[in-house]
Amino acid sequence: MKRVTAFSPGHVTGLFYMKDLETDPLHCGSLGSGFSVKKGTFTTISRNKASKNHLITINSVKTEAPVSRKIIELFFEKTGIIPEYFKIEHKIETPQGAGFGSSGSGALSLVFALNRLYRDPLSALQASQIAHCAEVVCKTGLGTVMGETLGGMKILVKPGAPGIGATISIPYPEGLYAIFAVYGPLSTKEALSDPLLRKKITTSGKKYHSLIKKAPSVENFIKYSREFAESTEMIPQSVRTVMDWFDKCGINSSMLMFGEGTFSIVPRNDVENIKKIAEKNISEMKSDRKPFLFFSNIAKGGVSIVSED
Repeated sequence: MKRVTAFSPGHVTGLFYMKDLETDPLHCGSLGSGFSVKKGTFTTISRNKASKNHLITINSVKTEAPVSRKIIELFFEKTGIIPEYFKIEHKIETPQGAGFGSSGSGALSLVFALNRLYRDPLSALQASQIAHCAEVVCKTGLGTVMGETLGGMKILVKPGAPGIGATISIPYPEGLYAIFAVYGPLSTKEALSDPLLRKKITTSGKKYHSLIKKAPSVENFIKYSREFAESTEMIPQSVRTVMDWFDKCGINSSMLMFGEGTFSIVPRNDVENIKKIAEKNISEMKSDRKPFLFFSNIAKGGVSIVSED
């Protein structure tokens, strides 16, 4: 086998709190709630025999990609296979660093593609655990990999990697779309390292996590996500402006965790009307800095192999 491509859906977190003080990254994670989206990351891997280094690109731009390098390191440690060098191409469909789990989807699609390249020496569970550990060690995520492994709408009820952490599902009807208005990234690494913000997130996260567990529904997920975002005082004015538009239209929305943007979940039949309203509001903004608008289905499934040759 010379070349493998894998896909992982993206993931949006509405509310959460950290459980990341365990020394073993397998047992670190978060508790919270979110959903996977059909837009995600395609990762293609092939051996790079012409070089004694890895060539890694994200959307055709060469990068150091520390999470991808950690994936490769952990894979060879786990399997005992003699390391090689690779050409790795990440094609990310969602805005990077803006609350869509692009680091996790890149990690997950890479480890699945790498594992298949070597004819699956690891189980799917073991591969997912490597992606989770790489995220934790690099401080780029805590519960994203669990969500992207499973797909759907979930509540994390036990922290840790797939096989260690646990989830319950939020039921949702067919034909729902997620709507996003995104300005750009916010640093997950900085947020996870800020003591004051961590305290606010923990206090609010525990409260709203408890509430969503008692009554898991799409409506409550958006409601509690908004109340969580408000109580942590993380909402920048740019995001506040967009949420005000949605409020006036009777559309419940909240802030991406972590990203400078908003999300809502609406029936398919409402998409065109909401799109027109949002585009009108964006066009009338006086600021030169305007949000990017897009939609995505909720992903029912998780990571998968797309092609191999």
